[in-house]
Amino acid sequence: MSSRALYVAALFFLPTLAEAADLTERTGKAAGNPVDSAESPDVPGGDIFGFTSGTDVGKVGDRGIALENSGAYGISNGRWRGLSQKLEFSGTFVENWSFAASLFGVWSSLKTSSDFPDRTAYNFDGVSVEARYRAIERTATNPFAVTLAIEPRWSRIDGISGLYSPSYGAEFKAQVDAPVADRLYWAANANFVIGRSRDPLNLTWTNGSESVLSTALTYELMKDTLFIGAEVRWQHTWRTGFFGGLEGQALYAGPSVAWKPADNIMLNAVLLPQVRGKARGVSGPLDLDNFERANYRVKLAIGF
Repeated sequence: MSSRALYVAALFFLPTLAEAADLTERTGKAAGNPVDSAESPDVPGGDIFGFTSGTDVGKVGDRGIALENSGAYGISNGRWRGLSQKLEFSGTFVENWSFAASLFGVWSSLKTSSDFPDRTAYNFDGVSVEARYRAIERTATNPFAVTLAIEPRWSRIDGISGLYSPSYGAEFKAQVDAPVADRLYWAANANFVIGRSRDPLNLTWTNGSESVLSTALTYELMKDTLFIGAEVRWQHTWRTGFFGGLEGQALYAGPSVAWKPADNIMLNAVLLPQVRGKARGVSGPLDLDNFERANYRVKLAIGF
């Protein structure tokens, strides 16, 4: 699975880098003819890529609220559907820095599991805070922008069983994006999550970690209004806090769409089915022991 996933990611990732590099050369300084940085092509702000995030952190004074509905379905042990809701309040108070605070709720429906009783419930699921810093700004000679972020999180509910299961963790994020061609934009993310959680059944505490590599392309079908694209995500889960003991991996790929009916409103939707996976010690083309059959998200963001 690993070599195939790398191959698929390379097919999606490398051509866009090549085109972006060509764009750098074309928009850079011609011999003796510097290009004004104001003419540098930019990537539209907001969630135009799907789960993959762009590098925009807003302008000083920007404020916003967003509601994310992230759903999933399909596991190996039982019939399960789940929905995580995130209500985020964000603002940009310093140039190149944005901050956010979020509340979470989780709904899950689990039936015919050999580990847990049948249960359908909705619960409050904790809070998080996030700081994002745009470390590299886009210029006329460099189309790539880079943003770094950290999001500590406290959670209180196991997403599969719906039972009380406190956990503490933090997600570290590296985000890059660039214009590729006229109205075509590219982004890639590398995320790493480390955490400690309590098992909802035996009440023991364990450490774990997850890593995600993703890349996405989106095309501006209607100027400043409608974007359509595709995204690839490669996820891994580990038994220990720092890449120790690979439990499973899964490759997801699917479409995304973003609609901006007004300057301060954006609606984003993405659907990513699992196309390939491998769980430790389990045969089969997918990993449904550690990951879901499909993930989707609908996010509404409003600025003010």
